[in-house]
Parts: sequence; C-alpha cells; structure tokens
Amino acid sequence: MGRMETDAERIARRYPARRPLADWRLLAVVLAAIGLGWIGWVAFQGAVPPVVARVDAFQVISDTEIEVTVALEREDTSRGARCLLYVQAVSYERVGELEVKVPAGGDHHTKQTVIVRTFKPGTSAAAEDCRPTD
Repeated sequence: MGRMETDAERIARRYPARRPLADWRLLAVVLAAIGLGWIGWVAFQGAVPPVVARVDAFQVISDTEIEVTVALEREDTSRGARCLLYVQAVSYERVGELEVKVPAGGDHHTKQTVIVRTFKPGTSAAAEDCRPTD
C-alpha cells in the first residue's frame, strides 16, 4: 500500500492539479458585457447624427450651373447647420461645390434651393460633411 501512495504522490507532483476555470470564465463574461455595452453605446450615438442632408432634386440649367434642392434635418434648432453640396460630372470628378448654411432657429426640417456654379457640365449632386455650427 505504501508503494501506491508513493506513486500517487509522484504523479501528483508531476501533473499538478488544474486551477478551476470559473475565475477566468467570470472575468471573460464581465469583459464581454463591458465590451458589448460600449459597442452598443457607440452604435447608438453614431446612428443619429446631429445634422442630416439629402438632395431632393437637381436640374441642370446650363453647362456651368445646376439648381439643387437640398433638405436638411437638425436635431437641435437652437444651433445652425452647414453642409457641403457638390456636383459631379459624367467622369465622377467634382466640378462644383457650395457650402449651404442654415441659421439657428426655425424648423427641424428645412429645404433650400440653391444654384451651384460648375466649370464643366454637371450630371449629379450630393451633400456631405454636415455638421452643426456654433
């Protein structure tokens, strides 16, 4: 019987007992919950920008002018807003740009019709870089 205990002790020394994984699993669950919460918060904050613009219509007036109707939606009407309208040619190069500004006050939804001057015939218009102003 003494020989059995000696073998068991030798095996126990050679192969130490495993640590329970419960501590690591708990840590992993807590870190995953924090990470998912952070991702959800970032997604929610980025899902609704403070200023959004879209081009509702455009009409080519001449080879150097295009009329653009843009709709802006602001979250906070106490602040103004600005967006960059650009016109592209058939080759996708930008041939005209105009910054559209909306003063503070007014409605959440605003429409403006502007004329953008171009140096080549324009075929489409779009809005980008919309942000609130001070």
